[in-house]
Amino acid sequence: MKLPDLISTGWTEIRLHKMRSFLSVFAIAIGVATFFYTLSVLSQRYRDIGRAADIAGKGRIDVKVDYPLSLQQYHMLLNALPKGSSVSLETDAETDTISYKNKKLAGFILIGVLPTFQDSTFVYDIEGRFINWKDIENKHLVAVVTVYPREKDEERVHPLYFSSETADIILLSDFSKRVNLLNQQVMIGTLPFTVVGLLHAPPIEKDYRLPEDREYFLEVYLPYPVWYDISSLWRQDFSTRIRVVTGKDSNVRQAASILVSFLRSQFGAEFKPQLKFFQDTLRRYNREAWHGLKTMIFMGIVAMIAGGIGIMNVTMAIIFSRTKEIGIRRALGASRRDILFQFITEALLLGLCGAILGMAIGYISLLYMAEGTGQMTFSWWVVAASILIALTTSFFFALYPAYQAALLKPVNALKYE
Repeated sequence: MKLPDLISTGWTEIRLHKMRSFLSVFAIAIGVATFFYTLSVLSQRYRDIGRAADIAGKGRIDVKVDYPLSLQQYHMLLNALPKGSSVSLETDAETDTISYKNKKLAGFILIGVLPTFQDSTFVYDIEGRFINWKDIENKHLVAVVTVYPREKDEERVHPLYFSSETADIILLSDFSKRVNLLNQQVMIGTLPFTVVGLLHAPPIEKDYRLPEDREYFLEVYLPYPVWYDISSLWRQDFSTRIRVVTGKDSNVRQAASILVSFLRSQFGAEFKPQLKFFQDTLRRYNREAWHGLKTMIFMGIVAMIAGGIGIMNVTMAIIFSRTKEIGIRRALGASRRDILFQFITEALLLGLCGAILGMAIGYISLLYMAEGTGQMTFSWWVVAASILIALTTSFFFALYPAYQAALLKPVNALKYE
């Protein structure tokens, strides 16, 4: 028989036994739904981790030291690292207030940064400009303020509240929604700063940074040396976060060795810096993504086995009910291969129907159960894998009964009652 005839015959048999066929299809569908859900979530998590890696930069190393670093030390470290590397220095975070036209604004943290802050995990749209090297060299009194989408503000950033004694203070996060501070002059402490840039953060569903790279308080950035100048009374108590981006994963170990040697030369041979490799962080997230879904994978396998057993039972029941028909077809010249393909085709049709129903159930489950469905993207490979799993299960579980049907001798089959 040709393939169209096999499909037509199989489909006719499925329609004649609707309840029996539905039970087999439903058993396959449960397994496919589990796999579809699990693979979709896993695919999305791996995709997000990949996006986070692209944003973070290749060959990234982070370390924190309990000392402030000077610009001279910055240049010494940069010159020692492999060519093409970037070094970012970031100060401690300090709470403060801003005065703007007799209004006091609070609820933020001040951080001193270098222009190289933009070389890693920088996801903002800039209105105006960011801090540049002229600001660093000349210690310009400039500031850059982060602003957030209104509907996402409360979900994303935790405001720093103040006591009832300061009830006249306005939260900067609220004030920036009403007033554009770009190019406005504000007072930080007793010094006038010009807001030269606004960093517009993306909505949560489009922020692909890893959780530890996201900000959880509204941040105002100052030039790195200016921050130390206005906080000089406590200078020796501040720490510095150092971020190195080598640009190549192959340079990470060399850069790490240079970084450790540099820090020990500056802070003593006994200094033991705790380097944090971004590659290790990515591997940890990948492991967590897989381990978190292993149970679902196991449940999917069990469900597919149950569905496969259902397919086998249905195929055997069909063979028993059609034994005389098999004998007639064999007597009229049908080969064993024709009989084998006939029943396997019918099982594959059941598997295909189960795959379609299972993917529909899995998609509905994603909408109502999966976290982060707002950024869930469609993956063709998940659809292909779900169909392949269903068809493979149907094929292998139908193979034995179909093979037994093909072995029936025409004389014995015709005598069967």
